[in-house]
Amino acid sequence: MIVSASVRALFRRRTRTLLALGGIAVSAALLLDMTMLASGLSESFGELLGARGYALRVTPRGTLPFDSEAGIRQAERVAREIAAVPGVRSVAPVLGAQLYRAERDDAAAAGDAPDYAVREPIFTTGIDPEAQMLYLLLEGEEPGAGEAVVSGPLAEEVGLRVGSPLALAAELDVGLGRAREVRSYRVSGIGDFIYDYAGQRSIALPLAEVQALTGRPDEVSLFAVAAAPGVSDDSLALRIAEVVPEVSVYSTRELMGEMNRRLLYFRQLATILGSVALVVTALLVATIVTIGVRERFGEIATLRAIGVARRRLLLGIVAEGLVLAGIGCLLGLPLGLWVAGELDRILLSFPGIPARLSFFVWDTGRTLIALGAVIGIGALAGLAPGWSAVRTPLSRALREEAE
Repeated sequence: MIVSASVRALFRRRTRTLLALGGIAVSAALLLDMTMLASGLSESFGELLGARGYALRVTPRGTLPFDSEAGIRQAERVAREIAAVPGVRSVAPVLGAQLYRAERDDAAAAGDAPDYAVREPIFTTGIDPEAQMLYLLLEGEEPGAGEAVVSGPLAEEVGLRVGSPLALAAELDVGLGRAREVRSYRVSGIGDFIYDYAGQRSIALPLAEVQALTGRPDEVSLFAVAAAPGVSDDSLALRIAEVVPEVSVYSTRELMGEMNRRLLYFRQLATILGSVALVVTALLVATIVTIGVRERFGEIATLRAIGVARRRLLLGIVAEGLVLAGIGCLLGLPLGLWVAGELDRILLSFPGIPARLSFFVWDTGRTLIALGAVIGIGALAGLAPGWSAVRTPLSRALREEAE
């Protein structure tokens, strides 16, 4: 009865209570978003790394994947040594390069020699069509000799389809703005490139084609390695490093650790803003409950005078804080999810960020802890004014009310 009476008293001043609930909802939404941000990017990155089962990366010694232009030489030998390590299921070589799309310029052609105008640079990867982890085929088939797989955005923008011709150049004549050597390819398929940012134009060619175009024979940028079922990625990484000491081997856990170090400011930002949200919640609840207790000071004193236990009165006041924080959390949950979606969309529009990543990842356990913290803070904030009200000497409380 005391608890229900306290809660009803809370809503006698509806405008004041609704404003407080709005503030608590915003604080709860902010805390939820910061909780999702604190671990969301690293978890999403880890899932992306393990796409298609290739969870390990083998790179030039001391570098991270595509952190520099360094390559692994004698790639065929290194690939054989890695494949021979017990527990390795598949090895996928990758050579990254920047090529230029070219279009035939009949107006500038002299005689029978075709001339090509250079268009935009395109990130191109050389892959083994039988062991690749960069894209999912949407149409067509894996590329053979003289063939290429293009990304959806490139196909849509240029008007490519399976069977279309595609001219590529590796070097430009800077003075003339023309390609020095152009090679023609047939589009064998259109793919969804897993690591591309939104709208990125990408091409995948057989490894030998990219090696020939770039003058990097028997060289790759990295190897992606898939472990056999039941084999630990970390233990397999150690075995590969022992067999091939001239390279660096990273498991998903190690790459996620490096990602966390590079994005430490995201976690710090999340911690700071989350703490601010909790402080704001405590201040709002404490203010509203304190005002309410002060308005009902005489009522509380009268209840004490007729024998109502202090514990029951204190419980009723704490319930006000719990109700405020609880309703605020219910309002803040959909608000936080909506804001997270909008922020994710904005952040993923930045160049260089894979479209499949997510900065805000839902985690039920962490969400319950965060919202539970808001409700707990609400209860504690209501405890302070409640304790003051029930501990005030009864004679003094009645005298103050009479005055």
